[in-house]
Amino acid sequence: MSGQSILIAGAGPVGLTSALALHQRGHAVRVIDAKPAGATQHDPRAIALAHGSRLILERLGVWPSIAATPIAHIHVSQQGGFGQTRIEAADYQLDAVGFVARLGALTQALRQAALDAGIRIDNAHDLCDSTCAADGVIATIRSDAGEQQHATPLLLIAEGKPPANAERKEYGQTAIVTEAWSDEAHDGRAFERFTAEGPLALLPLERGYSVVWCMRDDHARALLELDDDAFRARLTHATAFAQRSWNRVATRAAFPLSLVQAAPASHPRSIALGNAAQTLHPVAGQGLNLGLRDAFELAQAFEAGVTETALIRFASQRARDRTATISLTDQYVSLFSNQLVPLRIARGAGLALFNLLPPLRHAIARRMMFGVR
Repeated sequence: MSGQSILIAGAGPVGLTSALALHQRGHAVRVIDAKPAGATQHDPRAIALAHGSRLILERLGVWPSIAATPIAHIHVSQQGGFGQTRIEAADYQLDAVGFVARLGALTQALRQAALDAGIRIDNAHDLCDSTCAADGVIATIRSDAGEQQHATPLLLIAEGKPPANAERKEYGQTAIVTEAWSDEAHDGRAFERFTAEGPLALLPLERGYSVVWCMRDDHARALLELDDDAFRARLTHATAFAQRSWNRVATRAAFPLSLVQAAPASHPRSIALGNAAQTLHPVAGQGLNLGLRDAFELAQAFEAGVTETALIRFASQRARDRTATISLTDQYVSLFSNQLVPLRIARGAGLALFNLLPPLRHAIARRMMFGVR
């Protein structure tokens, strides 16, 4: 069997963040990934990175390699109702409350930093089995070279989706994801518009916007069948609140939306992170940021070694942030998708109240930037 390095399954942003953070603290680390090397470095999908995630990536030394577009202003409103709120980076003495980057660029920067640090990254078809050992896990890895066993004090699953037996809640919504460009400069301004069918987010990305448009499944299928001109016209109508006239749109992709939470692992030394632990609705863009926080704070918890005390401490420290972030995301979807008139009025009053009560607005903004601390 292999040596006693910590084994990480998944070379995406969460897995690589774990690897770098653990390596910085003196741990031997091995990463395996089912995707061929370079398969994700050109992934054009956009991701929202909170200010707290920027701090993590700075500490890992990879932030300068990521071409990220800053979000300096966030405008939140609801369709068919009064009330709105604004979050301004200047209120927190920051240049940005968040950033938008391409997933491929982030993954490539983390992968290169890991390789430069001497971290081993192997291609493997899958992690096909793991069994308990006295003080760790024995993992069976399947690759072109056959099956290999790896004894590890800690197994991190940071690849793929939660298992089939995970708790699942279907939202009946699909996210259409694309990019759009207009003649108007975005000036670092992001928009989150809550509609009867789901949120519509416009995130500044390079010279245009990343669009995440959530709606009923059947309406999403109909929009995907439109040609670019017809889709652009529909988008222009739906985003009139942003005062943008779109002159070009990119290829569209669709993603069914659900809340999925993996059950606790049967072995305390096998820990799921990122999408392997939970898949969230994209409202407020918290999914990846939660995974990055888990990955970085895991390394802090195990700084003095992978011990039973450290395992308990990590689970305890992260439980509150995970539970609160998952719950808050789910509540946003439920609260803003209900179109009962009294609730719509209450939502408008609440959005207006955020602007009138800066401490309340700041508390929500800090949670979005840093999670529950």
